Amino acid sequence: MMISPHKRWILRAALIILFGLGFTVRMVDLKDPPLDFNPTRQLRSAIIARGMYYRAASEVDPEKQALAQQHWGAMERLEPPMLERLVAETYLLLGSESLWVSRIFTSLFWLIGAVALYAVARQMSSSLAAMIGIGYYLFMPFTIRASRSFQPDPGMVMLILLTVYVLYHWSAGREWKWAVIAGILGGLTALTKVAGAFFVGGAAVGVVLAVIWGAESPKSNQINAQLKKWIVGFRNPQIWLVAGLMLAPSILYYLLGIGEQASGYFGHWTIISRWPDVLDPGFYMRWLLRVDSILISSLVLISFFGSLVTTPRNRALLWGLWGGYFIFGMTFPHHTVTHDYYHLPLAAIVGLSLAPIADLAIQKVRQQPMVVQAAFFGVVMIFFGSNAWLGRSILVGEDFRDHPAFWETVGNSFPAEGQAYALTQDYGARIMYYGWRKVSILPARTTPENFDDRTSGARYFVVTSKNQFSPALERYVTKKYPELAHGYGYQVFDLREKK
Repeated sequence: MMISPHKRWILRAALIILFGLGFTVRMVDLKDPPLDFNPTRQLRSAIIARGMYYRAASEVDPEKQALAQQHWGAMERLEPPMLERLVAETYLLLGSESLWVSRIFTSLFWLIGAVALYAVARQMSSSLAAMIGIGYYLFMPFTIRASRSFQPDPGMVMLILLTVYVLYHWSAGREWKWAVIAGILGGLTALTKVAGAFFVGGAAVGVVLAVIWGAESPKSNQINAQLKKWIVGFRNPQIWLVAGLMLAPSILYYLLGIGEQASGYFGHWTIISRWPDVLDPGFYMRWLLRVDSILISSLVLISFFGSLVTTPRNRALLWGLWGGYFIFGMTFPHHTVTHDYYHLPLAAIVGLSLAPIADLAIQKVRQQPMVVQAAFFGVVMIFFGSNAWLGRSILVGEDFRDHPAFWETVGNSFPAEGQAYALTQDYGARIMYYGWRKVSILPARTTPENFDDRTSGARYFVVTSKNQFSPALERYVTKKYPELAHGYGYQVFDLREKK
């Protein structure tokens, strides 16, 4: 049944229920180890947070304190560790390393983003249509898992949506306070993770162009009056203030604070060596399949239609976000087709774009008999309810509580002193975090002929990923080097001695 305007308390109650369920489903299996979603990325953040905690904590094992800081220093320097710092400070308040607090923080970030999404979608459409948008944002199985992961992406999406909310307000009245806030939030977004710059930048460009295009033309009979309007528009100091505030933090950090390590990594993998991918039609098919597997491509397409049926002001904002996503995907082709969490901002864009087209559908449904209205909202509730239950079932169905003990056993099977090479999961992050041992990953395509050269100077060779241990290499290593330790799922060879 449609909600009448005078029953606002029903809408408020529905919103409270939506947000409550959105938070509750993310708290399922709260203390399960973070191996359920992109464990390499999550464990990286966990290692950094632990290093920060052990450096500041008192009355901790000196040996583990030294190892924790050593492991922290071994992490590749990418974005500033703001989330890790927040988690580490919480460890200090709790008096222990409680990894599950990271899930609470990132889940709260996602819900704050949902509030901003609803606020913008409500101005673009109706309250009910905006609720459909946040239903998609909150309850897709992928967003449930990804938004509670220990990595900067949920916070980045929150900041994208907050920036969009402020930019939307700025476009209405072009007040200085909104310009300053938009610039600050946009700068924090890009600083949290550089990928955010594409989305807040796209939204800002869309909003600015809409403002200029909608401005009154100068009173002139000259043919170039339209050009003058654009010139006058771009001379608005608020535009340059927003741009400067958005760019300044990232320029200062990435150019002056992070050095060549991260920039060289991104340049090699995503801009230089993989740029031919964008010329391959298969790349776009893989991109579409990746989106379909996590966010349902048909709903993504329908949501884009929402940007076509809304007002010019709304369309400019939405097209700016869509354009930012497309340019982002083209800039990082390798990650676009291999890293699902790189598409997390798309969930926010789709949720926002769904509102205008959902509003059209609701207006048509209002004209139908009561039974049709009930059927419409019943289908919507079943869709989001079933997806939320599916997301919850995935979390419950994956149990990783026994994994830390295994990796602790592996770590205890060889000393911390001396270099160790390994064939193992997640680039050695599991051994490092749970086993307190740092290992170097054996290069791909290692053969018996080059094994000794590639492990020169190492003392130990660890195998926990049997499918990477080719039969020929296994025969060679087993025949030449003695086992230091072994157990179910792992082997450790002593490279200091030969049989």
